[in-house]
Amino acid sequence: MIGSAVAIYLIVLGAAGLRHQDLDAYLAAARDIWHGAPLYAAFLHHPFPDPTLRPAFIYPPAFALLIAPLGLLPDALAGVIWLLICQTSLIAALALVLRWRKPTSWAMTALVVATFTFYPLWIDVAQGQANLPIVLLVTIGVVGIVQGRPRFGAALGVAAALKLTPIILLVWLLLDRRFRAVGWMVGAFAAVGGVGALFRFHDTIAFIGQVLPALAPGTAFYANQSLSSILTRVSVENPYTQPWIDIPWAFVLPAAAGILLIGLWFWRTHRQPALTRCAAFIPLIPLLSSVTWPHHLVVLLPVIWLSAIALAQREWPVIPTVTLASLLFAFSVLSRYPAGPAYGQAGYRDAQTQDPIVFVASNALFFGTLMLFLFAPWLLRSR
Repeated sequence: MIGSAVAIYLIVLGAAGLRHQDLDAYLAAARDIWHGAPLYAAFLHHPFPDPTLRPAFIYPPAFALLIAPLGLLPDALAGVIWLLICQTSLIAALALVLRWRKPTSWAMTALVVATFTFYPLWIDVAQGQANLPIVLLVTIGVVGIVQGRPRFGAALGVAAALKLTPIILLVWLLLDRRFRAVGWMVGAFAAVGGVGALFRFHDTIAFIGQVLPALAPGTAFYANQSLSSILTRVSVENPYTQPWIDIPWAFVLPAAAGILLIGLWFWRTHRQPALTRCAAFIPLIPLLSSVTWPHHLVVLLPVIWLSAIALAQREWPVIPTVTLASLLFAFSVLSRYPAGPAYGQAGYRDAQTQDPIVFVASNALFFGTLMLFLFAPWLLRSR
């Protein structure tokens, strides 16, 4: 089973190749660093009216500084090195969890198979995205903090400084009263962000004053699998779907729903072990982000790993095991089901919200993430 999963993943890697739209944007930013050009000119002057769909660099200046050495290399060589960095990050994150939790052989099999057949991971590879190094940093931070070493909060701060969405983990630390870890996280975030501001001050101002405000409202575009996108698709007039109802004050719904989910997490886990509380919080990162493309969901892998290990320790109880398998089915199979008219065909826009089967299939990644959030405290139980 492990060999088959690895073989399938190698085929995915081979099919993805070394040239990717997102990697091209990273390399363009890296070369802008060396040439002294503004990092966000391509984004700010792109003709797409929806900012979230512009194929341009949108990360903090610190990220561009980090990958600047790749900008000195030919595209093909830079692609090879970036592939090695990302895949090494994935293996390192998995190895860290395996070394910490010491799973059984069947649990290890489940982890490897679930990981290498995880459809959001395939998308991440195909697009050359930067999510796997973020997964490694989040895993390092979570493992260290749960084991009582607050200085590992610095890893979370670095992750948030490079790609902002992990900043949501600050809510977990505050509600868990891990104030020393909060200090480490905020300190690392400020330090890395400060380096970016020191070397690219005008870009930092542009990022904070122009890029973030343009991206913050999110988008109702079909591939966005965040909570706010679902609410926008069904409650606000937009270019992509026919909403169920047009609510004038719909802009408050994502914030209200987010507070509700955080409150639900706190209520359900306040007496649970630290590991359960932390892992059960992680799905809120993609749920509460304004933009969650399918490749962002690789951040859920640590939750899936820890859930499988917990189930193995309980000798694979039938109902929880079937539940986890069903969630993986939603992420890796249902999300790929081509329900309804194809993109661009007549009826596609209306079907996204008016056809129940299309609605479920098109938003399978969101529903899978939401269900993982709801079931995580139950799946992660030690007994």
